[in-house]
Amino acid sequence: MSQTDPIIAAGTHRYGFRRDWARLPRWWGFGTDAPGPRPPQTAVQGAVAANGDVYVLARAPHPVTVFDGAGNFVSSWGEGRFTPFVHGIRIAPDGAIWITDAGNHTLTEHTPDGRVLRVLGTPDFPAPTLAGNPFNMPTGVAFASNGDLYVSDGYGNRRVHCFAPDLARRHSWGGPGTGPGEFALVHYIEIDAKDRIYICDRENQRIQIFDLAGSHLADWTGFLAPSDLAFGADSIVVGAQDGLTIWSLDRALLAQFPRDVAGADSLNIHGVWLDAAENIYLAMFDRTVSKLTRIS
Repeated sequence: MSQTDPIIAAGTHRYGFRRDWARLPRWWGFGTDAPGPRPPQTAVQGAVAANGDVYVLARAPHPVTVFDGAGNFVSSWGEGRFTPFVHGIRIAPDGAIWITDAGNHTLTEHTPDGRVLRVLGTPDFPAPTLAGNPFNMPTGVAFASNGDLYVSDGYGNRRVHCFAPDLARRHSWGGPGTGPGEFALVHYIEIDAKDRIYICDRENQRIQIFDLAGSHLADWTGFLAPSDLAFGADSIVVGAQDGLTIWSLDRALLAQFPRDVAGADSLNIHGVWLDAAENIYLAMFDRTVSKLTRIS
């Protein structure tokens, strides 16, 4: 962090805040206004590789950009491959990069430099809306300790699908609604160290928690449109429409940073992820990637 970065604090949680952390090449951006009925172009999510490289996914001409830990540009890939509604990026335990594209109804596995390894789903052929089969506008993927993949299927299906490592489908659950195991929007998905599945059921203003079989464990409420979450060693970081919160693993509130804590709309969050030092990265609706560097 720079000495000029503002410091934001809540209790013992203190961070240097860099609003526009990622240094893109000149004339590049994480999105621009586009006419017509398209999703807003912006940075949507990111992930950190084992070597410290930071991958950012954006609805932009250069969809996947890679940075070092200081925010310096390293490379890009995916140009011309993804739709304007590309939605999620995760890095698997084996280092593969997985991209969820809600616009063409697929999940793709890539090498770190972007080469396609496998495709799950049929590009541009969605499953019937709300029929239950994969995929109709999927949003994200997470990985269980046994190697299974769990996909949030998302805007058009309100379902969660489990796939074996060979991509054979094991089971699915969900459907539209407000009850336990039902969803208004399966926006993002993550799995903790105990193999509990956390679903950002954004328009139902909650995070739902399940076991690997899809049994409902809990509703976690009190959020305004939770978009994404990430796990630290002893904490859960949640990005929502009203800002950023940090919780203990048993869901006790540790810190809260409102949306305007470091300036107007400074924490208008779509995606959140952590690095090994548990610094916090945010993909923002204002087309920036921000970094909160923890101050001990």
